[in-house]
This record gives sequence, C-alpha cells and structure tokens, in this order.
Amino acid sequence: ELTERERQTLALISEGFSNKLIARQLGISEGTVKVYVKHLLSKLNLRSRLELAAWAHRSQLIDGAGGQ
Repeated sequence: ELTERERQTLALISEGFSNKLIARQLGISEGTVKVYVKHLLSKLNLRSRLELAAWAHRSQLIDGAGGQ
C-alpha cells in the first residue's frame, strides 16, 4: 500500500520530474523525496526511476496530472 505522498511522488516521477522539481512541487526537501523514491522502489520491488514510471503507467495509478 502506497501512502498519499508516495503516490504524488510516483506521479511526478512518471512525468519526468527530477527530485529537485518534485521537492519544489510538493513543498518538501530533496532529501525527503529521495526517501520516498527509496520506499517506492522497495515496496514495488523495482530498481530504477524508469521502472517506477513504467509501473505507474501500466497500473494506471496516475492520470498524468501530478496525482491520483
């Protein structure tokens, strides 16, 4: 189960945002984004941001608008 913040982070990763831009968009630190990315990779058993983006699109968890 992904948290709301993890879903938001995943949506922005799938749109190609860098950690720095994700941090700005969500109003959090870049370090916090890195933690969310690590959690996402671990929870979903994936190895890269590219795999995260592909998983998000396949799973239709995001609508391409930075959320839900």
